[in-house]
Amino acid sequence: MRSRWLAAPMLLMALFPLAAGGTDPVGSGSGDAPPDLMPDPLGPVPPDAPENEAYAHGGYVLFLAGTLWSLAVLFIIVRSGFGARLQEMAERVTARPNLKVAIYAVLFALVNFVASFPIEAYSGFVREKRYGFLNQDFGGWMGDQGKALAVGIVLQAIFLPLLYLVIRRMGRAWWMPGSALTIGFVILGQAIFPVFIAPLFNKFDPLGDAALKREILDLAHAQGIPADEVYQVDASRQSEHTNAYVAGILGTQRIVLYDTLLKRFAPREIRFVMGHEMGHYVLKHIWRTVAFLAVLIVIGFLFVDRLGRRVIRARPSFGIRAFEEPASLPLVLLLLSGFFLLARPLVSAYSRAQESAADRFGLELVRDPEAAASSFLKFGRYDLSEHHVHPFIEKMLLTHPSVANRVRFIREWAQEHPEKPIHAAGED
Repeated sequence: MRSRWLAAPMLLMALFPLAAGGTDPVGSGSGDAPPDLMPDPLGPVPPDAPENEAYAHGGYVLFLAGTLWSLAVLFIIVRSGFGARLQEMAERVTARPNLKVAIYAVLFALVNFVASFPIEAYSGFVREKRYGFLNQDFGGWMGDQGKALAVGIVLQAIFLPLLYLVIRRMGRAWWMPGSALTIGFVILGQAIFPVFIAPLFNKFDPLGDAALKREILDLAHAQGIPADEVYQVDASRQSEHTNAYVAGILGTQRIVLYDTLLKRFAPREIRFVMGHEMGHYVLKHIWRTVAFLAVLIVIGFLFVDRLGRRVIRARPSFGIRAFEEPASLPLVLLLLSGFFLLARPLVSAYSRAQESAADRFGLELVRDPEAAASSFLKFGRYDLSEHHVHPFIEKMLLTHPSVANRVRFIREWAQEHPEKPIHAAGED
């Protein structure tokens, strides 16, 4: 399952286009199955099917290719002086510093969209179609890409002028207040995502299963989650991805189930999935992630400032007049991309630790290890992800523990807690 607390780093990618680089190596899958538990979910994890290996390994390659592509695009923009020429275009429109940065942000977002389109089109459309995941035609897929571009442009046209205002006012000390500004936008994004951004792409309706809704809300209220509705989203309009999440902060919390999950998962499995997602909320993973990102951003911004100014002084051929000018943005993103690439293993380890904590929380809440193990086996089945991931790949790339490791943990938990699972009598 993919947790929406990860919207924080996703928002960073929107604020800093191409800064993160690459494609998430965790895939999503398709298929159809009756809503029953998987057979012998606490038994040995089955070996990976060839299709699972092919899709998962292709995802790893795409992550590496996407990262290198992003770095290469930024390097070419900096080295060729094209970034400086974008500033000249903005200056033909206005000399006002803030408006100039906003215009530059729009131009640069369009350049990034075009430059990243080959990778995005292959990974998001061609490959997903090939594996039977994507339900949209090219026009529908491009429509969503256009919406995402528009959202990114709006966010960047607001955020980047403020950031460069801080840089101009604070000089070499900008990296601390600039970090605070960035984290503030991340928090704002977490708050507005469920109610303003997500509905741009999908329709959210109250969950039709009244009994399941009541049970989920009872679980949520027992954990102090202030939700009064459970939503189902028409995720199948785009693809066969299967997911559920609890998103939002500062009063915008929403509990959301994909329609594909409702079709494929048994009520017992859904309860565990929701228990896991509630764990992220109760354990304050959103706020802890914000704090974790704040540390990385402060270090990253300091690194970018010190090295970026040296590069600008040493390479006048790049056409960047000063670090405070918007033409420095491609260089800033190039250095920031390199920093976050080096930090990727740390970020992945932090995320996996939170996922494991949410797994434990979900188990303690619903106390149904069979349903828990079955849900992960189903995610593996429908997502075509590897059950048995090479330890190096898992440590370096994966933000979630592998299916085999999650089932192994659940099996150990079940041996330590042999009591009867908590679920409706007679329910499968």
